[in-house]
Amino acid sequence: MEASEADSGFSHFRTTAWSVVLGAQNAEGGRDDREKCLSYLCRNYWKPVYYYIRRRGLQHDDAIDMTQEYFATFLEKDFVAIADRERGRFRTFVLVTANRFLSKQLARKARKEAALSLNFITSDGEGREIYLPELATGETAEDDFNRRWALSILEGTLERMRQECKDGRRHLYYLAFRRYIESSADMQPPSYREIGNKLGVSEIDITNFLHRGRNIFHKLLRSEIRELVSTDAEIDQEIEALKDYLRR
Repeated sequence: MEASEADSGFSHFRTTAWSVVLGAQNAEGGRDDREKCLSYLCRNYWKPVYYYIRRRGLQHDDAIDMTQEYFATFLEKDFVAIADRERGRFRTFVLVTANRFLSKQLARKARKEAALSLNFITSDGEGREIYLPELATGETAEDDFNRRWALSILEGTLERMRQECKDGRRHLYYLAFRRYIESSADMQPPSYREIGNKLGVSEIDITNFLHRGRNIFHKLLRSEIRELVSTDAEIDQEIEALKDYLRR
């Protein structure tokens, strides 16, 4: 399963703290803008919700159906309208509402078909079941949800970086940085020289490219997280939380 690509027309929403949620709540604003905000939120949270539902015991097909139903209800009942940044993180709001929804659906022992066609929820593109790894010792479904949130943020940030670095030498910054982070968890990650050989540049070039790539990525990551917090201090807190979720 691949994450949906970020909406290239979304950049004008990246202006103020919690702007995406606020834009999704703004029934008085333009319909297209509000729908783009809602679509952005759904794309970023469907995968964490899907994995959370799998952790609650549902198999792939049922979990896909339940995830579709949750987001259909999320949109139909306008859940986002009651999200309040004073009460905590938006991902906590999503987790709480998803848990309540799932519990209610399981109690009824029947699920209605999703009322909306949600094209951001897919299988792996060929209909195969999504692999569900075992939880680590002591890990909960909530922990997994938070890690999936962190991965979703990273995927979105990398997609923005790819779009911003698609031309000229900047594209090499992106390729070098992506290669580096994708191999960072390997038992024997490639050396700078090996990455350079892969891209057809020198080891010194890779050192410079990674430095520039990190700067670009960190700037975009802060911009990505800024959308869902209230203050600059919270950006740093969320980045630390993201790192912590990925280390677990």
